Amino acid sequence: MTKTSVKIEIPDSMPDVLTKIGEDLLKKHLELGEASPLSELDMETFAEKLKYGITRREGAKILREHAEILNQRACLSIGIDKSQNARTPGTVYSTLMRARDILMGMNRSQEQNLSEWGFDVVVSKAV
Repeated sequence: MTKTSVKIEIPDSMPDVLTKIGEDLLKKHLELGEASPLSELDMETFAEKLKYGITRREGAKILREHAEILNQRACLSIGIDKSQNARTPGTVYSTLMRARDILMGMNRSQEQNLSEWGFDVVVSKAV
């Protein structure tokens, strides 16, 4: 005789799937009303928490998309977007590069003075 094994997983690392199961479970519970085998559970609190969780996840998705757009705009302004390099004109990065070069020209043999301008100056001596 063959023994059957049944496993019913609740995917705790997949919130959208988990809440979908929760919605389906709540729907079935409400359809059955008093005849629901889940009547002994606090399904009212379950429904509130499920709705709260779904609403917050939807809000978080919108905020994440907005944050990604803002971050992309910031990277473009700074000059560190994947489409840019140190020579991309009008960016913070390109201006810093040019300022460094000007200051290095003015401070030959005294490059450590650039630290006064906010640059991290590393001086090493070869033997």
